[in-house]
Amino acid sequence: MRTVGIVGTRRLTQYGQRIAREISMALARAGAIVVSGLAQGVDSVAHAGALDAGGRTIAVLGEGLAYYDEHGAARRRGLAQRIRKQGALVSEWPLDVRGADWTYPRRNRTLAALSDVLVVVEAPEGSGALITAKHMEDMKRPIFVVPGPLGAPTWEGSNRFIAERRGTLLASAKQVADRLGLEFAAPLPAAGDGDAERLAGLLAAGPADADTIAAGLELDISKATTLIATQVIAGKIVPTADGRFARAL
Repeated sequence: MRTVGIVGTRRLTQYGQRIAREISMALARAGAIVVSGLAQGVDSVAHAGALDAGGRTIAVLGEGLAYYDEHGAARRRGLAQRIRKQGALVSEWPLDVRGADWTYPRRNRTLAALSDVLVVVEAPEGSGALITAKHMEDMKRPIFVVPGPLGAPTWEGSNRFIAERRGTLLASAKQVADRLGLEFAAPLPAAGDGDAERLAGLLAAGPADADTIAAGLELDISKATTLIATQVIAGKIVPTADGRFARAL
């Protein structure tokens, strides 16, 4: 089985949340095991997306398993139980070890070691996601990075990683599936085919941001961002460096 690590910020935007979910679902459907850290934000979205797609996922903890069972965040205990049934909770620490500032960077190293490929979604400067990416670099394993809007604090680390050519800009989940040697099937669109066609027509004139797309298609912003995320993952459109979207070549 092939594994893909999906990591990012705890304070993700709505767009980051949608992209993390769509990527994890698409790759789980393709047969990849999704690996993440069961933290709030991108990690939890990635685990849930894999499970909702009927796939498997591994959660790497920064504390002992017994300590997590007793003291872990209540909002993620249900997710942890689902992971036990369709994957695994793992930790390099003895059962009763409490998480600390120094255990979580070690957790990131373990997460990298378990991942054949890493996807970074929405990472600010200094985030644990970039620590994981550095471990992947050291192991010479491939890193894909989702680009975000210029100047947005939660995307600064991601964008810098791309600018420094330390990771490949992610334009479609198919890139990751191809790198893993998996057969990729694009997810069913969340919006109707007509909306996807109208989006393609709108972008024929040039790149546009989410607000412009929502106004041009007469969709509320939630439906527009869902449509955008689905079409990005399907490889029909690609994000640009300035936070807009363009038709794929």
